[in-house]
Amino acid sequence: MEAINYPLFFIHISKTAGSSFRVAAEQYFGKEHVFYDYGPKAKETNPEIRALEYDKRDRYASGMNIVEKAKFVTGHVNHPKYAPFIPAKNAVTFVRDPLQQVRSHYEHFTRHHRYKKSFSEFVNEPRFKNVQYKAFQGTWPDAIGFIGLTERYSESLALINKMYSIDIQGLDINKNTEKKSSRYELSEEEVALVKKHNEHDFKLYEFALTRFERQKLAVESDSSFIRYGKTNMAKSDEGKMMKGWAANYDSQSAVALEARVGKKKIADLLASEYRSTANERNIHRSGFIGFSFVYPKKLKDGTQVDFVVKGTGEVLFGDVVKR
Repeated sequence: MEAINYPLFFIHISKTAGSSFRVAAEQYFGKEHVFYDYGPKAKETNPEIRALEYDKRDRYASGMNIVEKAKFVTGHVNHPKYAPFIPAKNAVTFVRDPLQQVRSHYEHFTRHHRYKKSFSEFVNEPRFKNVQYKAFQGTWPDAIGFIGLTERYSESLALINKMYSIDIQGLDINKNTEKKSSRYELSEEEVALVKKHNEHDFKLYEFALTRFERQKLAVESDSSFIRYGKTNMAKSDEGKMMKGWAANYDSQSAVALEARVGKKKIADLLASEYRSTANERNIHRSGFIGFSFVYPKKLKDGTQVDFVVKGTGEVLFGDVVKR
Protein backbone atom coordinates (compact mmCIF):
# COMPACT_ATOMS: atom_id res chain seq x y z
CA MET A 1 0.00 0.00 0.00
CA GLU A 2 1.14 3.56 -0.71
CA ALA A 3 2.09 5.95 2.09
CA ILE A 4 -0.60 8.43 3.01
CA ASN A 5 -0.81 11.82 1.34
CA TYR A 6 -1.79 13.90 4.39
CA PRO A 7 -3.99 14.78 6.13
CA LEU A 8 -5.82 11.73 7.43
CA PHE A 9 -9.48 12.48 8.19
CA PHE A 10 -10.88 10.50 11.10
CA ILE A 11 -14.69 10.61 11.34
CA HIS A 12 -15.19 10.24 15.09
CA ILE A 13 -18.53 8.55 15.71
CA SER A 14 -19.54 8.69 19.36
CA LYS A 15 -18.77 5.63 21.49
CA THR A 16 -16.94 3.60 18.88
CA ALA A 17 -13.42 3.70 20.42
CA GLY A 18 -12.74 7.01 18.71
CA SER A 19 -11.21 8.70 21.74
CA SER A 20 -8.59 5.98 22.04
CA PHE A 21 -7.73 6.35 18.37
CA ARG A 22 -7.53 10.14 18.29
CA VAL A 23 -5.36 10.38 21.42
CA ALA A 24 -3.01 7.73 20.05
CA ALA A 25 -2.90 9.61 16.75
CA GLU A 26 -1.94 12.80 18.58
CA GLN A 27 0.92 10.95 20.26
CA TYR A 28 2.10 9.64 16.90
CA PHE A 29 1.72 12.75 14.72
CA GLY A 30 2.45 15.37 17.38
CA LYS A 31 -0.03 17.81 18.88
CA GLU A 32 0.86 20.59 16.43
CA HIS A 33 -0.16 18.40 13.46
CA VAL A 34 -3.51 17.22 14.86
CA PHE A 35 -6.55 19.46 14.33
CA TYR A 36 -9.72 18.81 16.33
CA ASP A 37 -13.16 20.05 15.34
CA TYR A 38 -15.72 19.32 18.04
CA GLY A 39 -17.74 22.48 17.48
CA PRO A 40 -17.28 26.17 18.39
CA LYS A 41 -17.76 25.69 22.14
CA ALA A 42 -15.55 22.65 22.68
CA LYS A 43 -12.18 23.38 24.28
CA GLU A 44 -10.59 20.67 22.12
CA THR A 45 -11.44 22.49 18.87
CA ASN A 46 -8.35 23.83 17.14
CA PRO A 47 -8.14 27.63 17.55
CA GLU A 48 -7.51 28.13 13.83
CA ILE A 49 -10.60 26.09 12.96
CA ARG A 50 -12.58 28.08 15.52
CA ALA A 51 -11.39 31.39 14.06
CA LEU A 52 -11.81 30.54 10.37
CA GLU A 53 -14.72 28.08 10.40
CA TYR A 54 -16.87 29.34 13.25
CA ASP A 55 -15.99 33.02 13.73
CA LYS A 56 -15.34 34.11 10.13
CA ARG A 57 -17.52 31.34 8.69
CA ASP A 58 -15.06 30.71 5.88
CA ARG A 59 -14.93 26.94 5.52
CA TYR A 60 -12.77 27.15 2.41
CA ALA A 61 -10.06 29.08 4.26
CA SER A 62 -10.35 26.69 7.19
CA GLY A 63 -10.13 23.64 4.96
CA MET A 64 -7.12 24.91 3.05
CA ASN A 65 -5.40 25.75 6.33
CA ILE A 66 -5.97 22.18 7.50
CA VAL A 67 -4.56 20.74 4.26
CA GLU A 68 -1.48 22.94 4.61
CA LYS A 69 -0.75 22.29 8.30
CA ALA A 70 -2.48 19.14 9.57
CA LYS A 71 -1.55 15.49 9.33
CA PHE A 72 -4.66 14.33 11.18
CA VAL A 73 -8.06 16.01 11.52
CA THR A 74 -10.98 14.68 13.51
CA GLY A 75 -14.14 15.55 15.38
CA HIS A 76 -17.79 14.63 15.69
CA VAL A 77 -18.31 15.85 12.13
CA ASN A 78 -19.89 14.16 9.15
CA HIS A 79 -17.80 13.07 6.18
CA PRO A 80 -19.03 15.77 3.72
CA LYS A 81 -17.70 18.60 5.90
CA TYR A 82 -14.08 17.99 4.93
CA ALA A 83 -14.64 15.90 1.81
CA PRO A 84 -13.87 18.83 -0.54
CA PHE A 85 -10.38 19.09 0.94
CA ILE A 86 -9.45 15.51 1.80
CA PRO A 87 -9.88 12.56 -0.59
CA ALA A 88 -12.23 9.81 0.55
CA LYS A 89 -9.20 7.50 0.41
CA ASN A 90 -7.84 9.34 3.47
CA ALA A 91 -11.06 9.10 5.49
CA VAL A 92 -11.23 6.48 8.25
CA THR A 93 -13.80 5.63 10.89
CA PHE A 94 -14.95 2.91 13.28
CA VAL A 95 -18.44 1.46 13.56
CA ARG A 96 -19.88 -0.63 16.38
CA ASP A 97 -22.70 -3.08 17.04
CA PRO A 98 -25.63 -0.65 17.25
CA LEU A 99 -27.02 -2.28 20.39
CA GLN A 100 -23.76 -1.63 22.20
CA GLN A 101 -23.17 1.79 20.66
CA VAL A 102 -26.61 3.12 21.57
CA ARG A 103 -26.41 1.86 25.15
CA SER A 104 -22.87 3.19 25.56
CA HIS A 105 -23.95 6.54 24.13
CA TYR A 106 -26.76 6.70 26.67
CA GLU A 107 -24.45 5.85 29.56
CA HIS A 108 -22.01 8.51 28.39
CA PHE A 109 -24.73 11.15 28.29
CA THR A 110 -25.93 10.29 31.78
CA ARG A 111 -22.37 10.49 33.17
CA HIS A 112 -21.04 13.51 31.32
CA HIS A 113 -24.00 15.56 30.09
CA ARG A 114 -26.39 15.29 33.05
CA TYR A 115 -28.96 13.45 30.98
CA LYS A 116 -31.82 12.52 33.30
CA LYS A 117 -34.28 10.74 31.03
CA SER A 118 -34.71 6.96 30.74
CA PHE A 119 -32.99 4.75 28.21
CA SER A 120 -36.26 4.35 26.32
CA GLU A 121 -36.68 8.11 26.08
CA PHE A 122 -33.09 8.44 24.88
CA VAL A 123 -33.63 5.90 22.11
CA ASN A 124 -36.77 7.73 20.99
CA GLU A 125 -35.05 11.10 20.60
CA PRO A 126 -34.33 11.86 16.91
CA ARG A 127 -30.83 13.23 17.63
CA PHE A 128 -29.73 9.84 18.98
CA LYS A 129 -31.14 7.73 16.15
CA ASN A 130 -28.87 6.21 13.48
CA VAL A 131 -25.90 8.33 14.57
CA GLN A 132 -23.42 6.04 12.82
CA TYR A 133 -25.26 6.17 9.50
CA LYS A 134 -25.62 9.95 9.77
CA ALA A 135 -21.85 10.36 9.91
CA PHE A 136 -21.64 9.30 6.25
CA GLN A 137 -24.40 11.74 5.24
CA GLY A 138 -24.86 10.66 1.66
CA THR A 139 -21.35 9.34 1.03
CA TRP A 140 -21.33 5.78 -0.25
CA PRO A 141 -19.91 3.75 2.68
CA ASP A 142 -17.60 1.70 0.48
CA ALA A 143 -15.92 4.92 -0.66
CA ILE A 144 -14.55 5.61 2.83
CA GLY A 145 -10.85 4.76 2.98
CA PHE A 146 -11.12 2.39 5.92
CA ILE A 147 -14.00 1.34 8.17
CA GLY A 148 -12.78 -0.34 11.33
CA LEU A 149 -14.80 -2.35 13.83
CA THR A 150 -14.85 -1.36 17.49
CA GLU A 151 -15.18 -5.00 18.47
CA ARG A 152 -11.99 -5.74 16.55
CA TYR A 153 -10.14 -2.56 17.44
CA SER A 154 -6.58 -3.93 17.65
CA GLU A 155 -7.00 -5.74 14.35
CA SER A 156 -8.49 -2.62 12.76
CA LEU A 157 -5.63 -0.46 14.01
CA ALA A 158 -3.05 -2.86 12.59
CA LEU A 159 -4.75 -2.69 9.19
CA ILE A 160 -4.90 1.12 9.28
CA ASN A 161 -1.20 1.27 10.09
CA LYS A 162 -0.30 -1.06 7.24
CA MET A 163 -2.64 0.60 4.76
CA TYR A 164 -1.36 4.13 5.43
CA SER A 165 2.23 3.24 6.36
CA ILE A 166 1.93 4.76 9.84
CA ASP A 167 2.41 3.41 13.37
CA ILE A 168 -0.36 4.55 15.70
CA GLN A 169 -0.22 2.62 18.97
CA GLY A 170 -3.15 0.96 20.71
CA LEU A 171 -4.68 2.80 23.67
CA ASP A 172 -7.72 1.97 25.79
CA ILE A 173 -9.32 5.11 27.23
CA ASN A 174 -12.69 6.80 27.88
CA LYS A 175 -14.39 3.59 28.95
CA ASN A 176 -17.19 3.23 31.47
CA THR A 177 -15.24 1.94 34.45
CA GLU A 178 -18.46 1.13 36.30
CA LYS A 179 -19.42 -1.48 33.72
CA LYS A 180 -18.77 -5.00 35.02
CA SER A 181 -18.46 -6.79 31.68
CA SER A 182 -17.21 -5.89 28.21
CA ARG A 183 -20.76 -5.86 26.80
CA TYR A 184 -23.99 -4.24 27.86
CA GLU A 185 -26.89 -6.60 28.51
CA LEU A 186 -30.19 -5.35 27.10
CA SER A 187 -33.64 -6.74 27.69
CA GLU A 188 -35.71 -8.09 24.80
CA GLU A 189 -37.84 -4.96 24.91
CA GLU A 190 -34.77 -2.71 24.77
CA VAL A 191 -33.29 -4.68 21.88
CA ALA A 192 -36.54 -4.35 19.94
CA LEU A 193 -36.71 -0.62 20.65
CA VAL A 194 -33.13 0.02 19.51
CA LYS A 195 -33.69 -2.00 16.33
CA LYS A 196 -36.91 -0.12 15.60
CA HIS A 197 -35.23 3.29 15.74
CA ASN A 198 -31.82 2.47 14.26
CA GLU A 199 -32.56 0.47 11.14
CA HIS A 200 -29.95 2.33 9.06
CA ASP A 201 -27.24 1.72 11.66
CA PHE A 202 -27.93 -2.01 11.65
CA LYS A 203 -27.70 -2.16 7.85
CA LEU A 204 -24.48 -0.15 7.94
CA TYR A 205 -22.95 -2.46 10.53
CA GLU A 206 -23.82 -5.58 8.56
CA PHE A 207 -22.21 -4.01 5.51
CA ALA A 208 -19.12 -3.07 7.55
CA LEU A 209 -18.67 -6.63 8.81
CA THR A 210 -18.53 -8.01 5.26
CA ARG A 211 -16.44 -5.18 3.93
CA PHE A 212 -13.93 -5.54 6.77
CA GLU A 213 -13.08 -9.07 5.69
CA ARG A 214 -12.69 -8.03 2.05
CA GLN A 215 -10.44 -5.12 2.89
CA LYS A 216 -8.43 -7.11 5.41
CA LEU A 217 -7.58 -9.65 2.72
CA ALA A 218 -6.54 -6.88 0.31
CA VAL A 219 -4.42 -4.98 2.84
CA GLU A 220 -2.65 -8.07 4.20
CA SER A 221 -1.86 -9.34 0.71
CA ASP A 222 -0.89 -5.90 -0.66
CA SER A 223 -3.45 -6.31 -3.43
CA SER A 224 -5.85 -3.78 -4.92
CA PHE A 225 -9.18 -3.28 -3.20
CA ILE A 226 -12.09 -2.53 -5.53
CA ARG A 227 -14.76 -0.29 -4.02
CA TYR A 228 -18.17 -0.39 -5.59
CA GLY A 229 -21.90 0.07 -5.29
CA LYS A 230 -25.15 0.72 -7.05
CA THR A 231 -26.20 4.30 -7.81
CA ASN A 232 -29.65 5.84 -7.97
CA MET A 233 -32.00 4.76 -10.72
CA ALA A 234 -35.58 5.55 -11.54
CA LYS A 235 -37.97 3.00 -10.08
CA SER A 236 -39.16 2.18 -13.59
CA ASP A 237 -35.60 1.22 -14.63
CA GLU A 238 -35.03 -1.30 -11.86
CA GLY A 239 -34.62 -4.78 -13.27
CA LYS A 240 -34.15 -3.37 -16.77
CA MET A 241 -30.72 -1.83 -16.35
CA MET A 242 -27.95 -1.25 -13.85
CA LYS A 243 -26.22 1.94 -12.80
CA GLY A 244 -23.27 1.61 -10.47
CA TRP A 245 -19.77 2.72 -9.60
CA ALA A 246 -16.41 1.06 -9.04
CA ALA A 247 -13.02 2.48 -8.12
CA ASN A 248 -9.50 1.30 -7.41
CA TYR A 249 -7.78 3.91 -5.23
CA ASP A 250 -4.38 2.49 -6.16
CA SER A 251 -4.81 3.46 -9.81
CA GLN A 252 -6.07 6.38 -11.86
CA SER A 253 -7.34 3.98 -14.52
CA ALA A 254 -11.04 3.21 -14.74
CA VAL A 255 -12.04 -0.19 -13.38
CA ALA A 256 -12.81 -2.69 -16.14
CA LEU A 257 -15.85 -4.89 -15.52
CA GLU A 258 -17.78 -7.66 -17.17
CA ALA A 259 -21.49 -8.36 -17.06
CA ARG A 260 -22.04 -12.11 -16.84
CA VAL A 261 -24.89 -14.57 -16.86
CA GLY A 262 -23.50 -17.62 -15.14
CA LYS A 263 -19.99 -18.02 -16.54
CA LYS A 264 -20.86 -16.38 -19.86
CA LYS A 265 -19.74 -12.80 -20.47
CA ILE A 266 -22.46 -10.73 -22.10
CA ALA A 267 -20.77 -7.30 -22.04
CA ASP A 268 -17.56 -5.40 -21.26
CA LEU A 269 -18.01 -2.32 -19.09
CA LEU A 270 -15.73 0.51 -18.00
CA ALA A 271 -16.41 2.46 -14.80
CA SER A 272 -15.64 5.83 -16.37
CA GLU A 273 -18.96 7.69 -16.40
CA TYR A 274 -19.37 10.86 -14.35
CA ARG A 275 -21.19 10.66 -11.02
CA SER A 276 -21.81 13.99 -9.29
CA THR A 277 -21.89 12.40 -5.83
CA ALA A 278 -18.44 10.93 -6.40
CA ASN A 279 -17.10 14.32 -7.43
CA GLU A 280 -18.73 16.22 -4.55
CA ARG A 281 -17.47 13.67 -2.01
CA ASN A 282 -13.94 13.70 -3.49
CA ILE A 283 -14.08 9.94 -4.01
CA HIS A 284 -11.85 9.26 -7.03
CA ARG A 285 -11.05 10.32 -10.61
CA SER A 286 -12.98 13.61 -10.17
CA GLY A 287 -16.19 11.57 -10.10
CA PHE A 288 -15.61 9.58 -13.30
CA ILE A 289 -16.15 6.16 -11.73
CA GLY A 290 -19.68 5.24 -12.87
CA PHE A 291 -21.04 2.67 -15.30
CA SER A 292 -24.40 1.88 -16.90
CA PHE A 293 -25.70 -1.25 -18.55
CA VAL A 294 -29.08 -1.82 -20.20
CA TYR A 295 -30.04 -5.49 -20.06
CA PRO A 296 -30.38 -7.08 -23.52
CA LYS A 297 -33.93 -7.87 -24.54
CA LYS A 298 -32.99 -11.53 -25.02
CA LEU A 299 -32.54 -11.95 -21.25
CA LYS A 300 -35.62 -13.51 -19.75
CA ASP A 301 -37.43 -12.37 -16.63
CA GLY A 302 -35.67 -13.65 -13.52
CA THR A 303 -32.22 -13.95 -15.14
CA GLN A 304 -29.34 -13.29 -12.73
CA VAL A 305 -26.76 -10.79 -14.03
CA ASP A 306 -23.45 -10.54 -12.16
CA PHE A 307 -21.02 -7.64 -12.37
CA VAL A 308 -17.46 -8.91 -12.19
CA VAL A 309 -14.01 -7.31 -12.05
CA LYS A 310 -12.23 -8.07 -15.29
CA GLY A 311 -9.04 -10.00 -14.75
CA THR A 312 -9.64 -11.08 -11.16
CA GLY A 313 -13.14 -12.53 -11.53
CA GLU A 314 -14.29 -10.94 -8.26
CA VAL A 315 -18.09 -10.69 -8.24
CA LEU A 316 -19.06 -7.24 -6.97
CA PHE A 317 -22.82 -7.68 -6.96
CA GLY A 318 -25.70 -9.15 -8.93
CA ASP A 319 -29.12 -8.13 -10.13
CA VAL A 320 -32.23 -9.91 -11.39
CA VAL A 321 -33.85 -9.00 -14.71
CA LYS A 322 -37.49 -7.95 -14.46
CA ARG A 323 -39.58 -7.67 -17.57
